[in-house]
Amino acid sequence: MFAGELQKQKALFAAADGVALAAAFVGALAAYDPSSALAHRLLGTNPWVLCFGVVVMAAVWLVVFRASDLYRMRAGGLKETVAIIRACSIAAVVALLLAFLAHIQLARLTMAIGYLLSIPAVLIGRTLTRACIRRLYSNPKIAIPLVIAGFNPVAHYLLDQVLDSMTPYEPVGFLNGARAARQYRGYPVIGSIQRLSDLTADYPFLEVAIALPDASREELEAIIKSCEQSRLRWWMVPWMFRALSTGVKVDVLGMMPLIGPRCTNIEGLNYALKRGFDVVAAALLLVLSAPALGLGALAILLTDGRPVLFRQVRIGIHGRSFQLLKLRTMRQTASDHVHREYVRNWIRNGHAAATNGSSNGAAIFKLSNDQRITRVGRFLRRFSIDELPQLLNVLRGEMSLIGPRPALPYELEHYDEWHRRRLDAAPGITGLWQVSGRNRLSFDEMVQLDVQYLEDWSLSGDFKILMRTLPALLRGEGV
Repeated sequence: MFAGELQKQKALFAAADGVALAAAFVGALAAYDPSSALAHRLLGTNPWVLCFGVVVMAAVWLVVFRASDLYRMRAGGLKETVAIIRACSIAAVVALLLAFLAHIQLARLTMAIGYLLSIPAVLIGRTLTRACIRRLYSNPKIAIPLVIAGFNPVAHYLLDQVLDSMTPYEPVGFLNGARAARQYRGYPVIGSIQRLSDLTADYPFLEVAIALPDASREELEAIIKSCEQSRLRWWMVPWMFRALSTGVKVDVLGMMPLIGPRCTNIEGLNYALKRGFDVVAAALLLVLSAPALGLGALAILLTDGRPVLFRQVRIGIHGRSFQLLKLRTMRQTASDHVHREYVRNWIRNGHAAATNGSSNGAAIFKLSNDQRITRVGRFLRRFSIDELPQLLNVLRGEMSLIGPRPALPYELEHYDEWHRRRLDAAPGITGLWQVSGRNRLSFDEMVQLDVQYLEDWSLSGDFKILMRTLPALLRGEGV
């Protein structure tokens, strides 16, 4: 019920956004072209070309909206407003860039007015769509009364989700064995499970949400039997809800429901999509960065001699080792003893290790004031030029542009079992943790971000991480 309804809501909001954007640019055309000269010229063009241009423009806007998570935000508020302003700004820049590359002449004032009108138009369109959906759900023929069997933190969380999302459910209250006068968010405990038959008469089309993950099989079977006898639709929070800290995912194979822990989303066609993006983007970046790579290699050769490349064994996907490539930034006689001790302290002590070697806190995996680093190496590290040879690792399939940081072999000696989940995908040159307060993270926090990235992976998410990485490089903060 929830998944299907949310997909329909996404489609409605996408349609509303499309109509709002069309209205904004028609308004811009009317404001800038009061004599209709430009409108007549547009109508005089090939209708197929005109339609294609409109479709491409709308697609650009909606793809940017989706990448900005606007179709997960449907409840309004300041966060959605800020996201709309940011998405409209990005989409306008992308549209102008595409028009420039395609040699299409656009009136800049028309685009500027259209951009300015698009923000209030989308806000108004979403407000109206939200109001229509809520009014529709409040219709007695559509609204679904819901009673929650259980009065515990899981039942409270379930009620929160129902109330804070747009759903056709209208909560009635809780059913619980104890008849104490208790309530949560204004919804009381209205009796025990035996009251189901009475509630059926008071609330036609009643549904029952069973939120008793600690109940025995016999108790759950008794509740389900009561629901079946009263011809009530029911659904249940599974018992493993509390057992799995990472949450669960539900699949259906034929008529059989399959419930299991959340795991990496980079598999199957998603893996092929990510790999294809990596190959194309890495090849392009390697060509564009060739001058910087060549100058960096030459500087190392002239100031510190050979070898120019630094090769180090790292741990990749499923624990397989590979040779990571970098431009050498340390003296040839440098020992890894200092870094081994740093990593050991960081994994065991969390934030305590983040200040190792620096009064202000060192970047994770990069010791500040490390005397092993050469003068040229400091410059190369500051702008991450030393990382560029890793693009070859990406092309060879050993790494990805975005993913967990590649682990060192001696790190694994200190891993807890759940830390190894970050090895479920190819490591990346940059990643979610690198752009999420990397200087302030403990090791556990870094792993949690890596796992979150793997579970929630999407191509649009990769684009967002890349866009957050580029400003850090330009500021000389590294990756």
